[in-house]
Amino acid sequence: MRRWVRAMGGAAAAVALAIDAWAALDGRTPIDPGALLDARRRLYASTYAWTDQRQVLRVTTWDAAARSHQRTIEIFERRYGDGARKVRLGFLAPDEVKGMAVLSQERAGGAPERWLYLPRQRRARRFAGQMRDEGMLGTDLTAAELDLLRDSLGWSGAALRPTLHGAERLGDVEAYALDVARVGGYERVRLWIGAGDLVLRQLELYGTESAAVKRIRQSEVRFVGRVPMPGRVEVENPRAGTRSLFELVEAEVDAGFSDDVFSLPLLAMPKQE
Repeated sequence: MRRWVRAMGGAAAAVALAIDAWAALDGRTPIDPGALLDARRRLYASTYAWTDQRQVLRVTTWDAAARSHQRTIEIFERRYGDGARKVRLGFLAPDEVKGMAVLSQERAGGAPERWLYLPRQRRARRFAGQMRDEGMLGTDLTAAELDLLRDSLGWSGAALRPTLHGAERLGDVEAYALDVARVGGYERVRLWIGAGDLVLRQLELYGTESAAVKRIRQSEVRFVGRVPMPGRVEVENPRAGTRSLFELVEAEVDAGFSDDVFSLPLLAMPKQE
């Protein structure tokens, strides 16, 4: 059952905050890309803030020969007051991968520690460092890119000195494209931020070549409580000719689930229906 809770009051407050913090929406004042990043950072630290969330996603991947494969995953995530963070991603379907899980634990200011649990082995093994740059569980999205998406919510204009690439319409959304140099191991990152809600709509990652090495699009954004979530996330790897689609099926915010879902020993226990 879909559990969308649309909070129009929260959305209106978010837009009001964005207008107050970023006084360039009237089209007459030049856009300050640094102020735009700062307004987005404050918005996600206040109006859009959350403590825990659970999502169920339908994930479809296509290889270079256009062969597709579909999976269903469940994600639990919790943020703690001291800056720590825990995430558990597990497979619900199909049967051949059901029970597989990735657990990530991060202390405040520290690097994430990740474990992969394989039900056939009934044990979890810690990720090797290079696995941060490999596709997560058969998708085109890597752990390093997930970290970059999260970290971008805290980017500040003073630290990154972004430049404005221009205004653009993505689907039915007006967005501003910003360029940030030398961040997250990339020579350049271009991000498109929605003009009305400051939600990321597209991200492109560049190496030393002019073509993007990865493209991430977010669309069908809706509010679950006060928190905006994309209904669709498309990840494209132009070099490999592969792509992945994440579709939101269920979502809960601040439901207060037990911290036991992040326990390594409990991963080996059968799930109670």
